[in-house]
Amino acid sequence: MSSEESVVAIDGRSARRHRNAARLYDAANELLAIRGFDELSVEEICERADVGRATFFRIFETKAGLLREFNRRLADDAADRLAAAGDIDLRTALDHVRAAIVDAWRHAGPGHVGMAAAYIATLPTGNPHAAHPELLALVADRITMGMKTGAIVDTVPVDIAASLVLLSLVAPVSHAIEGHDVDIDALSTVLLDQWLRGMTPTRSQAHTTRRTAPRRR
Repeated sequence: MSSEESVVAIDGRSARRHRNAARLYDAANELLAIRGFDELSVEEICERADVGRATFFRIFETKAGLLREFNRRLADDAADRLAAAGDIDLRTALDHVRAAIVDAWRHAGPGHVGMAAAYIATLPTGNPHAAHPELLALVADRITMGMKTGAIVDTVPVDIAASLVLLSLVAPVSHAIEGHDVDIDALSTVLLDQWLRGMTPTRSQAHTTRRTAPRRR
């Protein structure tokens, strides 16, 4: 098989995986509208989606792993909002991501909350972003752009800065899922502003950045 044929084969498998993930999630979504997450079985989801049980576990690993598809769609929504907004500053861009997160969970039903709670209970301690890699990548891209423009300091590695701000945006959701009475919109706004204040260059740092920036010819 040539390298070009290998790429085509990989792309075909990837597309098939995405289609199956979408079908399985859509089936679960329909069932979650009429019953709780704990009452839902993988077998019922697979039967409704017409996808094999082995395929389900190959994609999601566990029933709670369906949360990854929820978050992938959330990331797509956030990316669409950013694309529609055009040329915007970092604070506005991150607020679009924050709003996408808030809106997704405001419209989530009890079944989705149960799904998230089950996932959080088994979340790997070494990877707090295992459930939303696409969202993390989206935020990291904006952080990189912000550092290049001098909007935020570049002394913090991009992956750490992105991790910290995304934790600030999703922590209120996790807090609410755990049963706390919290306004996730208001709290996520406060946490985003606190993160931004800590990352905004001081006057002396901004002066140094301007002095050392390469001159345009």
